[in-house]
Order: sequence, then C-alpha cells, then structure tokens
Amino acid sequence: MLDVSGFSRMMAEDEAGTLNQVLAQQQTLIAPAIRSHGGRIIKLMGDGVLALFPSVISAVEAAAQIQADAARTRHLQLRIGINLGEVLIAQGDVFGDEVNIAARLESLAHPGGVALSASAYDQVRNRIPYDFEDFGLHEVKNIPDPVQVYFLGDELTSLPSLRRSAPPRKQKEPVPRKGIRPAVLLAAGCIGAVTAVAGIWGWHSADRLNTSVASVPGSPAASAFEGNPAVAILPFTSDTLQPETARMLAQEVARNLAAASGVRIIAPSSARAAEGLLPGEAAVLLGADFVVAGHLPGTLQEGAGLKILQATSGSEGKAGAEPLSILPPQPQHSVSALAPELAASIIGYFGKPLPESSRPDVADGAMLQLFTARSLMQQGDRGGAHLALQRAQQMAPDWPEAQALAALWHLDILTGPAAGLPDRASEAAELVKGLPSGATVLQLRALAAQFSGRHGEALQLAGILAEDYPNDASGQLLRAWLLHLAGQGSSAQKVLGNVRRLEPLPQPMVLTVEAGLHLAAGREAEAAAAAAEALRIEPAAQLALVLHCASLAALGSFEEAADACSRLKGAPLTVDQAVAAFPFSAAAPQRALRTGLSLAGLPGRP
Repeated sequence: MLDVSGFSRMMAEDEAGTLNQVLAQQQTLIAPAIRSHGGRIIKLMGDGVLALFPSVISAVEAAAQIQADAARTRHLQLRIGINLGEVLIAQGDVFGDEVNIAARLESLAHPGGVALSASAYDQVRNRIPYDFEDFGLHEVKNIPDPVQVYFLGDELTSLPSLRRSAPPRKQKEPVPRKGIRPAVLLAAGCIGAVTAVAGIWGWHSADRLNTSVASVPGSPAASAFEGNPAVAILPFTSDTLQPETARMLAQEVARNLAAASGVRIIAPSSARAAEGLLPGEAAVLLGADFVVAGHLPGTLQEGAGLKILQATSGSEGKAGAEPLSILPPQPQHSVSALAPELAASIIGYFGKPLPESSRPDVADGAMLQLFTARSLMQQGDRGGAHLALQRAQQMAPDWPEAQALAALWHLDILTGPAAGLPDRASEAAELVKGLPSGATVLQLRALAAQFSGRHGEALQLAGILAEDYPNDASGQLLRAWLLHLAGQGSSAQKVLGNVRRLEPLPQPMVLTVEAGLHLAAGREAEAAAAAAEALRIEPAAQLALVLHCASLAALGSFEEAADACSRLKGAPLTVDQAVAAFPFSAAAPQRALRTGLSLAGLPGRP
C-alpha cells in the first residue's frame, strides 16, 4: 500500500539488515506509540503501518511521538499520512477510498514529516499547538477529485515555536452511513536517509517545551473537576529498562500518594492488572476518572514522562481517554527522589495538597533492590524477594522503608500460619520500634495492640492511619477489620465501601474481611462465597481458609469444611488456635466463628 522512497535501494544493498531495522522499528517504536494514543494497528507491512485512531488529535500526537523517537534513536526515517473519513471494517481489515488517500498522503509527506488531508486538518486547526503548511491540491490515484494536503511544518523540528491557537471551535461529529464507520487513518512508511529530526509532542521531545506541564488546548484543567476524582497510575513503560523496574516505579509513585487528600488513588494491587490495556479500557476496568501513563525514555535518573488522560465515552458508548497534559521527564539526582517528584507533579496538576514528608536519600542500588524484592514477591518468589530485601538493607542499613517492609513480610498476615499470628504481630512491632510513623509502621503497631488486648489503642492507631493516609488501601482495610472484631459491623461495612473504591478489583484480604462480616451477621452462604473467592486468588490465604471452614460447616457442608480446615498450616488445629488469629474484642462475631469451627470438627469448646 505504501510507496516508500529508498526502501528498494536499501533492500538491494543489505536485505537482512534492512528488514531487521524495519521490524525493530515497528515493534519497539511505532506500535507502542500507536497503542499509547488509543490507536489500533490494522496492518504491519514489510515497510509500513496502517492504523486507526479515535480522533485526529490522538493520531497527530502519535505521529509526532513516532517521528521524535525515530530521530532520537536514529532509526530509519519515516513519512506519515493522516486522513479522516468513513471506512468499511471487515475481517480485521479496512476498505474504502479513505485508505487510499491516507497512503497517498504518506507518499507526499516530507522525510521525517506528517501530511494531513483537509478533513483531518479541519479537526485539529486551532486545537493543537502546531503550525501547518498548505501544500495545495493533489491528484490521488483512483480518486476523482483532487485532495487538499497540509503539512505539519517542513519537518517537525523545523518549527521554532509552539504558538497556542485560539479556543477550539465546536466540531460537528460525522454522521456514519449504515454499515460504515468514521475513522482516523494513519499510514507510515520508512525511507532510507537518516537525518537529525525530532517531534515536538512526545515522550522524547517534551524537554523542548518551556513549561513542565503542557495541557492540550481546549481541555479543562483537571483541578477544575469537582469532587474527589479517582486516579489510576498505570504500569509504566520503558525503552531501556527491565519492564519490572518500570512497573515498580509506577507502584512506588502510587504509594507516595497515600497521604494525598481530595483525590482517590487506585491501589497498585488493582492498577497493575491494567497493564497492556489502552488508557480508556484501563479507566473502565478500574473505575477511574483519570489515568496516568508513564514512560522512561532512558535511565531512572533521567526521569519519567507522564501523560494525564481523562476517561471518556464515545458516541457509541466505547471507552476512551482524552489527553489533558504531558509532564516531560525531569532528571533526578537519585533514584529514590524520582517517585516522590512524580507524585508531587501528579497531585499538583490536580490542585490537591500532598503533605510534606522527610524521605532519606538512599543509594540507587538499594532502591533498585527494593523494587526487585517487591516484584519477586508479587510473582510468588518469596525466597528471592527476601534475599533482594536483605541486599537492600545491607546497602542502606538505616532505611525505614526497607525495615518496615521486612517487618510486614515477617508478619505475613495473608499466608502465614494462623496459629502463630499473635506472636508474629508482636515481633513485627518490635522490628519497627523507633521508626517514623509511616503507613506500614502504624499498621503493625495497631495489629500488635489488638493482639495484645489493647483494643482501644488499636482502633485509635487505625483511625490516625486512615486520616493521615486516606489513599492507603491496606490501612483502610485494617480499620474495617478492627471495627469488625469490635462488633461494629455497620461501621466496618462503611469503611469497607471506601476500601472497595480504592481496590476496585478483588483482593484476598478484602474478601477475607468481607467473609468475616458476613459470617458474623449470619449470612453463611455469602461468607463461604467471599472466602472461596479469596482462596481462588490466593490458595494459601490462611484467614480465608479458617472462615471458609467455619461458614461451610454452618451451612451443613461438613466434608467440604473439613477439607478446608485440613489445608490450614499446622493442621490439625484446635478451635482456640484457629480463633487466636482473630483477636476479637466483642463476643458476638467471635461466637459465630467458634460455632462454625466446632461444627467442622475442630477439637475444643465452641
């Protein structure tokens, strides 16, 4: 479909090398840029690409990013054509005159440049900060009428300034004919000569902007939205780093926003499930009003670029995401300074406060080992995770975050033996003795107080935790659990509702607390279902196993209950040993659990 200048000559000179370059460029540069702007690749050809986009603006931004990245990495240079029109989509392909026009536009574009049709240009003029050059009318093969062509500058980097256009005009939505969809088409092909060209609107060219925040013209600032917007920090991507490092950085940014107020930050445990989804799809999955996508063009010290997008719903009800702002990478003096800086940039864009906190500047190697430890733990490699955490502590012996994480893993409230939980809670609190009162430290102290019978102190600490760290889902969940143990079921349900908003996807401990509340209220079937779902996600979840055993027995499913109890670590356990993992301060919820366990056949008084 593409008439690519120079490609035949390059193939004749070095066929294998040329093909390798083209394939690498398609996979590592072109495809990621298209997907990150909501596009969908229709064809990956030997020397070109055809893609569909939800809007012309997203297509132009993708094109600019591709050209900037190609110039920065000195890949084969590209020409790009963009057209807006109606196409027929069938059997994974697109058909129609608009496809031919997009291909012709690509061939007319300058090396390293972008050409637009008049229909595409009408959608973006006065709406994005680019200058366009009228290239006049051109004949297009098999198209009866000539096509008006506009260039995005002579070359992208030849534009000396980014002049803001006037406020956007209201554009009429094209009305599709039956069986035909309006579509934005991007056609790109590579040419031989490599010159120093760069884009203006992309991850790698953002440092050309005069300000750290570049809002898309015509889009309202995020701070203008009322209420507490839900924001999801999506897993970051990277050109050069291991994917796990980029993912862990995104989660670290979310953790740094735990103390933010006036905005709801989706918990990392839920947000990581959105990896690989388009921003609009991720927003639907997570129930987010806004999503933040991050990209690392180089090392961690070179910083990460951020895009803030608002969730939208198209004319056909399809999910999308409209770019609101681009925050270019800002170099940092250390890896440990990167996540707090990114968190401050995000919350600052929303116009919300982020309490200041003193964070030690630790060695880069220690921070990377902490990232590795968290990643391995999420993958289920507990041994590798503990070794990586030990290395982090060796590199930074006085680092509170590493010490608190080591204590939390020692407690292991999710998969650790139920019978030993009271002792481990006391030991974990001792490990964080003297550390600053961060979210993890407050959790461990509250748990130790509850297991020691200091129930009032535990609830007080949990209240402080919930107030100081409103976006810490695990801290909010702890408060719900303590309220349940105190027999305050209605209050616990209310707090649990907030937890579900922070954790929109099912998590084992959230489901475990739900199961406990159901059992205490006499809803044994709901308790069994919630515990079963927790065990489906984490088969070794010990508290969920205890509740599953008790609720099944209360329903009369004695064989299934016995099977659940037999899978407890250290089984066979007595009723007292199993209930010890639930430090109740009220008699009613404790009675329901003891009765169920006794019916399941555990020895001891109900």
